[in-house]
Amino acid sequence: MFWGKVLGGFFGYLFLRFPGLLLGVVIGHWFDRALQQSMRQGGAVNQRLFTDTLFAVLGHLAKSKGRVTEQDIDYVNALMQHLKLNDTAREQAQKAFREGKNTDFPLDAKVSEFRRQLAWRRDILQFFIEQVLIVALHDGQLDQAEYDVLLRITEALGFRRAQLDLWLQMAQAGQRFRGGQAGTSGASAASQLDDAYAVLGVDRKASFAEVKKAYRKLMSKHHPDKLAAQGLPEEMRASAQEKAREIQAAYEVIKSQQGNGN
Repeated sequence: MFWGKVLGGFFGYLFLRFPGLLLGVVIGHWFDRALQQSMRQGGAVNQRLFTDTLFAVLGHLAKSKGRVTEQDIDYVNALMQHLKLNDTAREQAQKAFREGKNTDFPLDAKVSEFRRQLAWRRDILQFFIEQVLIVALHDGQLDQAEYDVLLRITEALGFRRAQLDLWLQMAQAGQRFRGGQAGTSGASAASQLDDAYAVLGVDRKASFAEVKKAYRKLMSKHHPDKLAAQGLPEEMRASAQEKAREIQAAYEVIKSQQGNGN
């Protein structure tokens, strides 16, 4: 964190020349330290806030279809196990899921408050909606009622419909791509390549330079260490690592097919 020192020194020099430069750097240093401390204290995403919001949203999403199915419950329980929630956190997540199913659940207010707490960490907010999309697509279909809920969540987080539609395409492609990588989808090499492009959010006709640019941007946004530094709860780290591996694998498939070793 150095921008406070840079800007302080710059403006100090403009007004008082070299004495102002020194004074500005000192003041900027204090500013940088205060900002870093604030980011560490308020920047670490409260585990309960993230988990409560996620499972409440998932409960509301499941209920939007009319009723919560056994498949929905099994998948959410599997997610809790995957996140390795302890007994207390698991009980809280189950409570949040039940609250989310209520017809009077204040979805917009709940998500807006989550956004307010994380206003400057848009990568975390994007990661959040991506996790919701994975659950929404677990049964291989997406009802209009589910899409409407996803759109409300997306807009409450400060994103646009076009971004939701793109992330949905990427999530659906990622679902197929993972199946192909595991050898369970029966996908052909051609369809696997198409899905690899979609995972990176680029057109099939994109140049390799465009592919590499998209890959680097996605890796920057989804790198587990970067998300952790922004405050991603530790229990979500495995999900971030899986996403990063998926992006890397998609990029490697495209690079191999294009015969580019760069």
